[in-house]
Amino acid sequence: MTSSEDAEGPRADATAGDTPNVLEALQVYRAAEAAMRRRTGAAMGLGESDILALRFILDAHALGRVTAPKDITEYLGISSASTSVLLTRLERGGFVERRPSAVDRRSIEVVPTAAAEGDTGPMLAVANAQMADATHELTPEEAVVVTSFLARMRETVDRIGHRTKG
Repeated sequence: MTSSEDAEGPRADATAGDTPNVLEALQVYRAAEAAMRRRTGAAMGLGESDILALRFILDAHALGRVTAPKDITEYLGISSASTSVLLTRLERGGFVERRPSAVDRRSIEVVPTAAAEGDTGPMLAVANAQMADATHELTPEEAVVVTSFLARMRETVDRIGHRTKG
């Protein structure tokens, strides 16, 4: 551990001569978030990929978007066979249903069950509230900088590993 870090990671209050390592702080955060997902998944009897897929399905559903198995395959970067196995686990657990698409009866859409929304809702609501509390400490100017930075990082990681079509 360097002098600019404590047990929780890089210091956010470093002086100009002791600038915090932003990428390192982001990596420490990502590791902590992954650990939280594992704990949440364990409490629900799900693996980390299952939690990521379920969150993706719930978010899309909340926005009124239909989720197809291929969307999950692309989002997680896994094979269609792995997606099928993952969806079977989520279906057996009572978290999702696969049903014929309302638009194209030959395709399948994946929808969260009421139980999934009820079971995960309170658990995720508590986590979201606690994280929101941390954001309230930011000044409006800091919030703009952090939001802009995170948007650029998301755009960057979204491009990594995708093959360009040509």
